[in-house]
Amino acid sequence: MSLYTKYRPRDWDSVIGQDAISTVLRTSLVQGRVGHAYILTGSRGTGKTTTARILAKWVNCLDLQNGNPCHICAHCVAFDDGNMLDCIEIDGASNNGVENVRDLIEKARFEPNIGAYKIYIIDEVHMLSTGAFNALLKTLEEPPKHVKFILATTEIEKVPETIRSRSLRFDFKKISEADIVKRLEYVCEQEWINAEKEALQIIARAARGALRDALTLTEQNAVNGDISTEYVRSTLSLIEDSLIEEIISTIVQNDKEKMIAILDILRSRHAEVRGLFDQILYGLRDAMMASFQWKNTTSFVEYSDIFALFESAYGRIKSIPDGWLLIEITLLRAVARGEKAVNNSISLWWVEWTQRGLGEGTVWVRWKKDTKNIQISEGKEIRSTRDDKTTEKQKSTDTKKIEDPEINSEWQAKKEEKAETPSSTFNYIRLLEAIKNTKATLVLDLKTARFEQSDTNLTLIFSKWWHHTRANNPAMRTLISETLETLYGGTWNILCRLEWTPGANIADEIF
Repeated sequence: MSLYTKYRPRDWDSVIGQDAISTVLRTSLVQGRVGHAYILTGSRGTGKTTTARILAKWVNCLDLQNGNPCHICAHCVAFDDGNMLDCIEIDGASNNGVENVRDLIEKARFEPNIGAYKIYIIDEVHMLSTGAFNALLKTLEEPPKHVKFILATTEIEKVPETIRSRSLRFDFKKISEADIVKRLEYVCEQEWINAEKEALQIIARAARGALRDALTLTEQNAVNGDISTEYVRSTLSLIEDSLIEEIISTIVQNDKEKMIAILDILRSRHAEVRGLFDQILYGLRDAMMASFQWKNTTSFVEYSDIFALFESAYGRIKSIPDGWLLIEITLLRAVARGEKAVNNSISLWWVEWTQRGLGEGTVWVRWKKDTKNIQISEGKEIRSTRDDKTTEKQKSTDTKKIEDPEINSEWQAKKEEKAETPSSTFNYIRLLEAIKNTKATLVLDLKTARFEQSDTNLTLIFSKWWHHTRANNPAMRTLISETLETLYGGTWNILCRLEWTPGANIADEIF
């Protein structure tokens, strides 16, 4: 006998994870309020059929014990042995035609054989045809006094509204991991199985809220009376938690070389696609929750963006035959998510050539009205390749413009002037735009700050300590300083203060 059959609950006290439903049903039955039709809905393995059987057994028990069947009277014994003629279980998937329902209705007219009620349990009721539902409708609305219907389904939306409105509905939730682990520990103790706590936790998570699946996995992994964590991971094709944490850390740090090495490791482990995605999503969930408590420097928003990428890929598991390809592409996209192509939508027809000083180098940028792409190069001229003839035609003219001493001297003067007074053109928005391409999460903190700038000294004033804590990190201050040096030249000093003083220069006001 399988474990899930052997340890199927027999009364309300032993139903796992559905306390609210058990309490409502027990109370209403003890008070004599027995409905004519019930519909139980929820995901698989959550106790719908079990509850239907307890309910059927209860209404015909001869000696109820505190709202539970006694298990010893003639009716209870007959029910447990499968000989209770007044309890009829029907599989809606294989008996879904009009003729099947008409036969049910015809037999329902007869009085019960030994019990007080004749109980019909229709499992997977959503599989009935439209004609079968229509045939059942009238009888379900006004059944004979001695007949009770209990319908069970995993897809309530497929059951017609006319059927749902005539039944007492109970929605079964997925069973929590803690409740599943507690039940598995009890079963292992009864079966003399030596199980590691971590192994049972892995089984509980893999069951996804279905206790029946958890018991099946427990039975499957009980080798010689032992359940080890390593063996469970192997049978479920799961990766150790430390490697999952390493994957998430590598994605956050945008470490491409390390990700390539991790992919080699995963390839050698023969990771299962769905299981790996589940582990990464659960790991991201834990990291997002930890970010609220500021246990790490990565923001909730960054974790959320990574989660969205994996969530999108998760939905394509069934449509891509090669699961490993999906794993590789998703991990590579995740680790390179911060890279952005040059925006090719800008076309400034009124600018022929311009020059921007970035640090020690010089960037020449050319915009053409009839060119879709922006071409950028350091220290040299770049021409449009869209029209070779036009390019050759303009070659001499463009070269003149670049090599013109007067133009070059003018640009050089502007560059030197900017280098001498780096603070004269300071622009906070430009600073944030520049940092956004390198560290988008830092921009979220800087937007909340007020700033004071004098020459090459920039003071950032925060009103919330968590924004101040992240921005005051030495690595973040260095990033801000280097960005300012790139934009305006000079050597910048960054100071972060924590206070709340109303005043001007609040960054949020300029966005």
